[in-house]
Amino acid sequence: MKKTRIDAWGADLPEKIQWDCYDLCRALPWPQGVLDQLGAIGVQRLPTRAGWYRFLGRMRQADAERRIEKIAQSVAEAQDVADRHGIRDKVFVETLKTLAIDRAMSGDNKAALSFAGAAAAVWDRAQKEKELELKAARQRTADEQLKLAREKFEAAERRLAAMAELSDAARGGKVDPAKVADEIDRILGRKK
Repeated sequence: MKKTRIDAWGADLPEKIQWDCYDLCRALPWPQGVLDQLGAIGVQRLPTRAGWYRFLGRMRQADAERRIEKIAQSVAEAQDVADRHGIRDKVFVETLKTLAIDRAMSGDNKAALSFAGAAAAVWDRAQKEKELELKAARQRTADEQLKLAREKFEAAERRLAAMAELSDAARGGKVDPAKVADEIDRILGRKK
């Protein structure tokens, strides 16, 4: 926000009177509607046309900043309540959408757009979190399948090594050839 000149109209008014002037007169036609209202709320020094429009420009900017702060604070408070009470994102998004519709119906289009944007942002965040959860679950499943395949492979290698050892022992005459078939069946899990 640009620095306001000290001699600008409205700069010397208390903040409450500035907001009262802005709230009462922003939609009134220049000059008569504005000048009548300003006199009614006790403003002594009346503005020029250019001074009034510069004042409106400053106040519109301050009003936009104030609304953004209020909306951000409301969203933070609503999120805090949602977190404390376990309200899910879908309910929170629906609440923000309802607030947006309410503001639009009352004529506050900027606040309506802000609430709608907040609802979209919360929904996008929820979708991204859900996608991350699904990816993590897929990764866990893939890791488990890989671990199981590795265990099966290692068991098969142990069986092959045991059969190779048995076969070498049978060729060397260390094992009775009649028991070799029974031992192979035991290694392969056909007999216990």
